[in-house]
Amino acid sequence: MQFDLFAFLDGASAWWWIALALALGAIEIVTFTYFMLWLGMAAATVGIALWAMPEMSGSTQILIFALTAIFYTAAGYYYVRNRKDPSLETGLNQRSAAVVGREAVISAPFSAGVGWVEVDGVRWRARLAHGTPEPAAGDVMHVSGAEGMTLELSRAE
Repeated sequence: MQFDLFAFLDGASAWWWIALALALGAIEIVTFTYFMLWLGMAAATVGIALWAMPEMSGSTQILIFALTAIFYTAAGYYYVRNRKDPSLETGLNQRSAAVVGREAVISAPFSAGVGWVEVDGVRWRARLAHGTPEPAAGDVMHVSGAEGMTLELSRAE
């Protein structure tokens, strides 16, 4: 006795796939994941293909669904990533990026180009930009960059 895992899909109506596509679309609307959208599009593609070729076997339907789901997910990922507006970045979890361009007061003398500064009363680890002379405590420096939680300093203009 042979068991066909996808035999239940043999002779299925294209409307089952369209219903699955709509259900996945509804889940996408609720969750905003940008993932169920691509699976829903894959299910709709299988529904359209099954409507055009009603004799399609269940294993072929699953194969088409899997391949189109992979394709739509990859294409959607690159589409969404490339359309992202960098000006809308919130800076969430990037506190050091928020102080770039501001002035910092040296808290203590630097050692080997690394030391501590204060920006608006908050203490930060800092390093000097290439070619910047070592500052003295109390000097005001310009925050020219940030890497992780370490600020990069240059002479204030």
